[in-house]
Amino acid sequence: MLPEQHDILFSFIAIVFAVFGIYAFVSVVQACRERKEINGKLWGGIFAAFAIGCFLMTVHMFTLVQADQLAFFFSTYLWLVVVLLITWGVFFKCNDGMAGQSPPIIRGFFFWTTVSLLLAGYTNWLPQQRSDPPPKEAAVVGDVTMEEFAEMGRVIIFGAKQVAGQKSIGKGQCPLCHTFDPADHMGRCPNLFGVEKRSHDRIKEDRYATSPVAIGEVEPASGIVKGKYDEVPEEYRRQQGPDEFIGEDYIRESMMCPTCYVVKDFGNAGDLKSPMPVIVKPPVSLSRVEVNAVIAYLQSKDTPGEFATVTVPLPQDDAGNTGGVLAEDSSDDEDKPVFVTGTEDIQTMINTLGCPLCHTIPGVEGAMGMLGPELHEKINAPKRIKDPNYKGKATNTKEYVRESILNPGAYVVFNEAEGELFPDGLMPTDFSQKLSVHAIDKLVDFISQTEPPAGS
Repeated sequence: MLPEQHDILFSFIAIVFAVFGIYAFVSVVQACRERKEINGKLWGGIFAAFAIGCFLMTVHMFTLVQADQLAFFFSTYLWLVVVLLITWGVFFKCNDGMAGQSPPIIRGFFFWTTVSLLLAGYTNWLPQQRSDPPPKEAAVVGDVTMEEFAEMGRVIIFGAKQVAGQKSIGKGQCPLCHTFDPADHMGRCPNLFGVEKRSHDRIKEDRYATSPVAIGEVEPASGIVKGKYDEVPEEYRRQQGPDEFIGEDYIRESMMCPTCYVVKDFGNAGDLKSPMPVIVKPPVSLSRVEVNAVIAYLQSKDTPGEFATVTVPLPQDDAGNTGGVLAEDSSDDEDKPVFVTGTEDIQTMINTLGCPLCHTIPGVEGAMGMLGPELHEKINAPKRIKDPNYKGKATNTKEYVRESILNPGAYVVFNEAEGELFPDGLMPTDFSQKLSVHAIDKLVDFISQTEPPAGS
């Protein structure tokens, strides 16, 4: 299925209707001027209202996505045009001396409209298929430099291709919560500018040694032993370097065990729990090569072109030769677009979209995010629709959920725990390009039924 978007044909028909409404108004005014006995103010006012109505409805069509466009067109816009055609015919019939039948343009327009609607209806009834290029095979490709390896980390964070007007987000999903420039402060998660230098200072702080867990203790959620690089799972463990815990280890630990240390004022429960997910687990699931690439980028980003501060080694190929990297790890998101067809199970859909990074979702394993509101929409949605501050267009739970997915800025939920609104702009605005119509419907149906667990 194709992603939900504007229907090109119906959008074009809407524009034609608007032009036709203006033409009808102009022709009626001209006829009234030529025949003084006709009530020009009455008929001119009627057709001016039709012209304005057609224009406003056309503008409204372009604020809707495909499914809503079609519903609005057939339920409202089409009937306005039908009444316009009938009224125009009445205008010519009711005035003596005028042509005994409607002008050819009216009959031509009616024929064109009928054929266009039949064609549009048939093409939208046909199943729509998406064809993506075949996935690349996992293979070791040529040598890479540290500059190329750090660039791989940048792509994992921000994606390979930035779309104008959209937040640039890669597989790592980091920009959903973090900022990377010195003057950019989102307010919910630490700014990662200067993180390489801070990584060396942080591990020397008294607070790091004891909070939320002490060095040498196991953090329950991740299973990581804090402050011990050699206790990291073998597939992610640092293979070389000094025996002591270093800045590189801190950055790796922050990704694999976010609650091992929570930056002051950026955690939950009195900074005892991090809202950040474990990035080596679903839904992000970065590999060892990808984790090291992100570390290489973070260590080098503040000194462009200089890689003296990078301590992670270049990846090794299957033969143990330094410099090889897996093609599947280095491929960009143009080669592997994020797209949910709706054929996936709901767990897979939600993980693919990264929802557990920010939301707690009943019925979805691992969805314990706290940066966004808990999805208890069976209970919450009806209340929010009645909220005086709600400015959206939804009238029921499913409409509210759909609106929240496709236009998350329509209503920003109040965070009662923090005494402020959840941050606007965290949730991506491009889900209409990542979800098929079927996927949208499936996701809306599921989320509309979410509610707090029994007894909570």
